[in-house]
Amino acid sequence: MENFAIIGLGNPGLVYQKTRHNIGFWLLDAIAEKENLLFKSSNDFHADHLIMSRKNKRILLIKPKTFMNESGRYLSKILSYFRCTTENVVLIHDELTLPFGELKISHRRGAGGHNGVSSVFNFLGNSLIRFRIGIGSKPHPKMKLSDFVLSKFSSEECKLLDSKSETLIDTLYDLIDNGVDATMNLINQTKPSQLSS
Repeated sequence: MENFAIIGLGNPGLVYQKTRHNIGFWLLDAIAEKENLLFKSSNDFHADHLIMSRKNKRILLIKPKTFMNESGRYLSKILSYFRCTTENVVLIHDELTLPFGELKISHRRGAGGHNGVSSVFNFLGNSLIRFRIGIGSKPHPKMKLSDFVLSKFSSEECKLLDSKSETLIDTLYDLIDNGVDATMNLINQTKPSQLSS
């Protein structure tokens, strides 16, 4: 059985729930709800995690309990324990350069100024796959970037994300089932309006 890991980035604690920076946590929680699974909290791994099976693959879902800028610090320990190589890791995170709710998959690219991604790269390298979900851009130029990424989704944005969750999960499963090249080609050929429907 081949092992895969899906890491969602975010900040721990109730105060950060439904904030833009926590979209990685949001999607992993949506997967857990869909599959009727519960996360287990582990102080040894400094993460909440669960294990699921799909098509003869074992998939580890990870939500680091460190804050965003230290996201990568303890990941090598849990990946080593569950015998998962970095080539089989998918990293879900928020993306400022994409319109709200749109998806882009990247492989072997730079961190793009995202501190959480930079931390993961520092500890794991950049051979993993990035599952980038758009959070849009700042509403006005003078707004601090930190204030924007830590702001909560509006009720309309929450509804939009909920409407997209099934498609995002299916695309993530396609990535695990069919590999990064096939899934990237599919995403690139799909119009944004099709992903947002």
